[in-house]
Amino acid sequence: MRERINRLAKGIIDSEIPKIKVTPSEIDDVVRSGGATRRELVVTSENNLHIKGLAYSSNFRVRLLSGAFGGTYNHLVYEINGSYLEDGDVIKGSFYLVTNGGEREVPYSFRVELGTSGKALSDLKTVEDFAEAAKKDMDTALRLFEYRDFVTAPFMNELHIRAIYDGLKGRPDRRKELEEFLTALKVKKSVELSVDQKVWRFGELEDVLSDQVLITRSGWGYVNLEVTTDCDFIELPQKSVGELDFEDDRCSVPFLIHPERMHQGENSGRIIITGMEDRFIIPITAVINPGGGISAEDAFAKEAFGRFLRLRLLEESGQKSGEDLWDDMDNALDELELMKGEKGLYKLFRGDVCLLQGKPSKAALLLDECRDEILNERQEKREIYCYYQYLRLKVQPDEYQKESLIRLMKKYLEEDRMLFWLFLLLIKLDSRLFDNMPALFSILKRQFDAGVRSPFFYVSSCKVLNDAPDLIRMVGPMELQILYHGASRGLIEKKLALAVSKLTLTTKYFNRLHYRMLVKLYEEYQEKEILEAICALLIKGECRMAEAFAWYEKGIRAGISLTRLYEYYIYALPRNYCYLLPKEVLLYFSYGGNELDLYSRTVLYKNVLVYLEPTDPLYQAYERTIEKFATEQLFDSRIDNRLASIYEKMIFKDVIDLPMAMVLPSILRSYRVECSNKKMKYVIICYEELTEEDAFLLQDGVAYVPLFSEHSILLFQDAYGNRYANVPYKKDPVMDRPELEERCFELYPEHSMLRLRACEKAILNGVTDRKEVEILEATLEDPKLRPYYQRLLLSKVIEFYQKQTDEPEEDGKGAKYLLTLDKKVLTKVERIGVCNTLIHNGHMEEAFRMIREFGCEGIGTERLYRLCTKMILQKLFDEDPLLLSMAYEVFKDGKNDSVILDYLCEHYNGLSEQMYNILMLSVSGHVETNDLEERLTAQMMFSGSLSKLDKVFHLYKGRKETNDNIVKAYLTIKCTEYFMEEKEPEEKVLAYLEAVVKSFSIKGRLPTIYLLSVSKYYAKLSELTKEQEELCRDTVAFLLDEGYVFPHFKDLAKYASLPEDILDKAMIQYSADRDSKIDLQVRILPDEEEFHSEDIARMYQGVFVKQKILFEGEIMEYRISQLIDEEWIIKKEGSISCDTGESPKDLDSRFACLNEMSLSLSLKDEVGLKKRMQEYLKKNAAAEELFPLM
Repeated sequence: MRERINRLAKGIIDSEIPKIKVTPSEIDDVVRSGGATRRELVVTSENNLHIKGLAYSSNFRVRLLSGAFGGTYNHLVYEINGSYLEDGDVIKGSFYLVTNGGEREVPYSFRVELGTSGKALSDLKTVEDFAEAAKKDMDTALRLFEYRDFVTAPFMNELHIRAIYDGLKGRPDRRKELEEFLTALKVKKSVELSVDQKVWRFGELEDVLSDQVLITRSGWGYVNLEVTTDCDFIELPQKSVGELDFEDDRCSVPFLIHPERMHQGENSGRIIITGMEDRFIIPITAVINPGGGISAEDAFAKEAFGRFLRLRLLEESGQKSGEDLWDDMDNALDELELMKGEKGLYKLFRGDVCLLQGKPSKAALLLDECRDEILNERQEKREIYCYYQYLRLKVQPDEYQKESLIRLMKKYLEEDRMLFWLFLLLIKLDSRLFDNMPALFSILKRQFDAGVRSPFFYVSSCKVLNDAPDLIRMVGPMELQILYHGASRGLIEKKLALAVSKLTLTTKYFNRLHYRMLVKLYEEYQEKEILEAICALLIKGECRMAEAFAWYEKGIRAGISLTRLYEYYIYALPRNYCYLLPKEVLLYFSYGGNELDLYSRTVLYKNVLVYLEPTDPLYQAYERTIEKFATEQLFDSRIDNRLASIYEKMIFKDVIDLPMAMVLPSILRSYRVECSNKKMKYVIICYEELTEEDAFLLQDGVAYVPLFSEHSILLFQDAYGNRYANVPYKKDPVMDRPELEERCFELYPEHSMLRLRACEKAILNGVTDRKEVEILEATLEDPKLRPYYQRLLLSKVIEFYQKQTDEPEEDGKGAKYLLTLDKKVLTKVERIGVCNTLIHNGHMEEAFRMIREFGCEGIGTERLYRLCTKMILQKLFDEDPLLLSMAYEVFKDGKNDSVILDYLCEHYNGLSEQMYNILMLSVSGHVETNDLEERLTAQMMFSGSLSKLDKVFHLYKGRKETNDNIVKAYLTIKCTEYFMEEKEPEEKVLAYLEAVVKSFSIKGRLPTIYLLSVSKYYAKLSELTKEQEELCRDTVAFLLDEGYVFPHFKDLAKYASLPEDILDKAMIQYSADRDSKIDLQVRILPDEEEFHSEDIARMYQGVFVKQKILFEGEIMEYRISQLIDEEWIIKKEGSISCDTGESPKDLDSRFACLNEMSLSLSLKDEVGLKKRMQEYLKKNAAAEELFPLM
């Protein structure tokens, strides 16, 4: 703007202004509520001239990101604030554009809607509507369910529904959330599934077999099943099943059977289909021929060989002997030979059996039969060879051969320690090994470390340990295996068992195999030392299961003195234990017991209270401790069945004080919740009134939870964070002591449960007095209130105070409370009511802050008027965009005073018409206008809104100290209008212009348009004063020197000296744009009949002048056309004749003489003709003398 004013002040006139195009010219759009929406306004120049301008918005909710712009193509980005508006609200106003191409008003209207989701949500009047939408399109319903504004759906305006929604939302499985929400509200049933329970058995398989399991469902909704298998030969291409997998309520789960993954014979496996509540097990049996290259014959032989070894082990360990055993061994060997034929090894086995039967001759015969076969393979099968020699020595003892065989076996063992069968033969053969038991035990250790795990090895080792129990220094892995196998077969002797029990006391860690071994030893010997070892081992393993309790109980009865035995006896006590604890246990803990964990102390104290008489000394010894314990647990808000029993016995009405009254109600209102679904890990308690939810861990499917309200909602949560509203459960109260509850409320009436009950009454019946509203106010201070419930309470509070606005405030408490409200949770109507109440009570600053955040829609003009006046004074007239917008709206509605007018005059900017109205009303009301006149004058000149410029300028010049540039710019505009547009200015404007020109002695310093306007003004005056004549001469002389010639100059010939060539010519003047294309067509009558084109010169800016010599009697007709939009349009036409104008000296021009001669000749005036001819000759001779030809 300043640049344009400076140019005008210098007399620079823009010959062409930008042609402004605004897109769109009018805005009618839809915006989303609850946030900011950005749009743009495009301002372009149709003639490609640079645009400069400023933009304003009339509505504070519509904010331009930048108010200034410039260029030929401008994007004006604006932001619509739809916060806290409701569906259907309309934001109305206008953009005001003040540019160098003119001023524009772009009206806008933004209709607030909830968006696509909002429209869909508004149609959900009831929960049944939402269920129907979910049934038609589950994905759309899921998107709606996940929208942040889902709670704005009409059916969500119920505390119970909102509480269920808040409890379920935000879980990992989104579809399950929606399913649980709908089923919890009883608008749909859970999907019921069933699986075909036919017998799945597949016969002889050679290739991969494909089949499928059919799942059928009833109902619609969420399905999520996991498909697994517990075997390798079943392959599952599909590992999960969802609702999309069902077609016509049927779903097929494919599976593949792979024969190559199966073993010989019958293979069993299961397909397990698991859901949250469903579990289907499909057993599958597949039979295949003996696989892995093993024939049936080899399989039977293998079974027979294993049976023989088991029988031989029974004989070796001494567990069984006699004819029956030997016959069974012979039968097993018969089956072996039947399947595999006679072999040397089988004959050796038979020979061994014969020796057992006392038939050495038959054994010798068998050895002879296989002698050659064994000797031929002696290097490859060294164990068999040594076994053969061993049996030979049994048949025919020979000390030399025996020593030789011992040396050979030792040699073989040194070469290969895995030949453990040789070691077993060596023990039987070389009795000298038992002379050095530590060395023998060391050999056993090396054999075990080498990987020997044969039962025969364990049996032999057990015999060694029985002979020398002191060999065991610790119960290591080898010792444990030997002892366990020995104990399982009854091979452990008593002294070894006692030695092992003693060593157990020094063991640091629990070992399950060690424990099982000791149990077997105790079953055999029933010794106190072994029982002590078992108890010690269980304590080291911190074992608390029922099995451990049985051993602890036996230990106590046996009088075992063992550290922490009594503690672990309590730890392992079964839940269903219903007897008085042993006296020694009670006595032990009567002197302490604090080392027990919380659960165990509860068990102990409950047992004392239930099974001991109050008169018993032992009861009295515990009484004070239990009282202290009960109080501690009460203040920690702990509860379960056992603690409930303790509270029942130890908490009485008379002992309740205020601190206890604050915590005891949650105990008294506790329930035992039992859930049989093992996947549930927590029970979640949601309250309709409170956002806070409580989570309680389910221990063995049981949790104890406080339920203060009948409307409490129980949800269950699994390990993944998913929540469920329809899991079956049982709920039972833990305590029933109404007299204690009443006492608590007497002492502590501020308890949240009591307050919520009072609030519920107020919601139903309305608030009737100050006491009730104070209860609501106190409740509203609780940060845990659910927003919707808080809104219900607030609505009642606001409703109460709104009724008081017509009554004087006695103490201002109502308004003070409204100051502390969280206005965000209010509805639009409630916010309007609060704001009106604050204004009514004089809390203007808080009301203004509310309007800044939430808008002023719905607040009456009178209230806004009061608010604006007070805030302007409070802010000491500092500019505030919101306050300025409100002040102008109040002004438009006809409510104003000196404060508002003063504020608008100082700060308001908009369209020139708007600012003019403010100015005129302020002037008429004698209000200080500040710099409004100057700003408005400059804006009008900048934008070209000149209709009321004169009046504003005169106010400016008459009331304020003027700015020279603005005055000069104003004169430039008025001179331009006067000289180029033929608009007559006011006389005082011309007088002021004359004074300005007169004040400059050097005319070149003035804008040319000033001089042209003054010369044109003088040309129209009938006469000039001497000062005017002098100024006229100077002005015309300067203009002539600058090359300017205009038709009105001829009217000034009597005041200023003009060249003859100017006076001799007729002139045509035409004004247009500077760069316009002009076509002049003329014809001179009476000689010419057709028009012809001639040049016309641009004399100044867009002023074109044509000079033409015409003689007396000639008339020149002309037509001036201008090229507009590629078309020549006639803009001016007319005619001129010879006019030499007035000169200070008559007949001063030769051309005038010629015209006079022609006139005299036509009038037949011979005297006049002679006179004019003489004058012409004189002038011509003088010119030739003065200006000779070169």
